[in-house]
Amino acid sequence: MSELKKWENNALNDSNFRQVFNGNVDVLNNRMLDLMKYDSYTKSRIDNLILNVSGNDITEVVDARTSLNGTIHPTLSSRLTGFEQAMANLLAEMNTRMAVYEQTNRELEAQLKAIYGAAEANLELYVDASKGNDTTGTGALNSPFKTINKAVQQIPRAMNSSAVYINIVPGIYNEDVYIRDKQISAIFIRGTNNASVEPAKTQTGVFVRHINFQDCLGYLSIVGLNQINADQTPQKKGTFVFTRCGYASVGLCRFDDSKAKTNLVPAIVIDSGKGGAHSSYFLNQYAAQIDQYTSHSNFPYTNTGTGNTYGVISDASIVQINPPFKVEATTQTLTKNGGMLV
Repeated sequence: MSELKKWENNALNDSNFRQVFNGNVDVLNNRMLDLMKYDSYTKSRIDNLILNVSGNDITEVVDARTSLNGTIHPTLSSRLTGFEQAMANLLAEMNTRMAVYEQTNRELEAQLKAIYGAAEANLELYVDASKGNDTTGTGALNSPFKTINKAVQQIPRAMNSSAVYINIVPGIYNEDVYIRDKQISAIFIRGTNNASVEPAKTQTGVFVRHINFQDCLGYLSIVGLNQINADQTPQKKGTFVFTRCGYASVGLCRFDDSKAKTNLVPAIVIDSGKGGAHSSYFLNQYAAQIDQYTSHSNFPYTNTGTGNTYGVISDASIVQINPPFKVEATTQTLTKNGGMLV
């Protein structure tokens, strides 16, 4: 607020007297205008607080009908009803969000328990090409999935001290199965009849086109499966492929699709890892097992076969051969790029 100038000595003789006096008059006029505006606002406010439009009966305090944003409702009841409805809508929205947050929290808690060992149970899944269903199935024994890929989708990225078992009922699984980035102690993919199969004598009945493990830690086991449609494997890389994995084990499997030989598709490929085949049968294959990129594996005498182009190829890797070598091939062993057989 502007202040009035004080009267000073000899002001009448001062040439600035007129300017000071007029300035004080302007300040007084402005202040009077402010007071008049405030007086008008106060009267309006009092009228609004005391009387409604009838002017003489105090039937309702109109100010109570005015909301925070200045909207004047026709009745106090309508204003309160609107406010309560807005609050109810806000509360419903908050409850919905809280339900989502609680569900997310439960899922995160389950994952953390699995990672840090609170969930100790193994994950057991069943697959049945004939009776399974990928939409309604749960993976349980009495509610199997139809495809191996659907079962693989249920595997978490990490589990502490627990194993995964994918049990496959005899049937045809013309699939390309990829299992990537799993930090799990063990993953078993096995035929449900693996305890009774004799791959050197007959087919196992569980026909699978392609399984490919990539960057998986732990023990990775394929048991009791039978090769099919080897010529359709992606990029002809191999029927069972393990890339940068912990330890690969292929047992009691039968490789007998001659299209593998004509299309140069190896039966087993171990790439930058450890492991090997055992107790498996190789018939008319391009190569029973290829180890490459500094792998270190074994190939014991329990493997048998005939009619193959190569038995074992060691490409910049080390392969331990446990004699006698029973996989008949045009070239039983081949070393490349400094590879070794011991």
